Amino acid sequence: MKTGMLLGVACAAIAVSTMSLPSSAKDDADACALLTTAQVSAAVRFPVAEGKHVTPTFLKTCTWTGSNSTGAQFVTLNLQTGTFFDGAKKQAILMAAAGGTMKPAGVGQDSYYFVEGTQVALWVKKGGGSFKIAVYKQIPVDQKEEMELALAKDVVPKL
Repeated sequence: MKTGMLLGVACAAIAVSTMSLPSSAKDDADACALLTTAQVSAAVRFPVAEGKHVTPTFLKTCTWTGSNSTGAQFVTLNLQTGTFFDGAKKQAILMAAAGGTMKPAGVGQDSYYFVEGTQVALWVKKGGGSFKIAVYKQIPVDQKEEMELALAKDVVPKL
């Protein structure tokens, strides 16, 4: 199987499993309640609007959109179970072998950055819960990692 096809299959598997698995150890957890607009704006260094759920009835994902943006500028927080984290980490290891980059992040009980091209996602596990946080903006990868880590440090104590 070619590397590009392997990456595509792995990405599709993660996307499908994100939709089909329960998101968090806490059924009532609201991703938008875990970070304030001020916390997100300070960490990413651009103003964001109030966090919104992509689907009003699904509270496990929240998106903060740059309020004065030109181009894509937004942040997402997605809550998951610890079991989901474990599966995503196994997939990330496979994807790293096929061309992505994976490195420890040093927050929570376990965490890692997964970088593919200019896209970065920080995955964090604490107890029976986990989350993925990602900053979407055309800036260097190390800046995204720094921003995501600052936000993760605000979320971890609330899990």
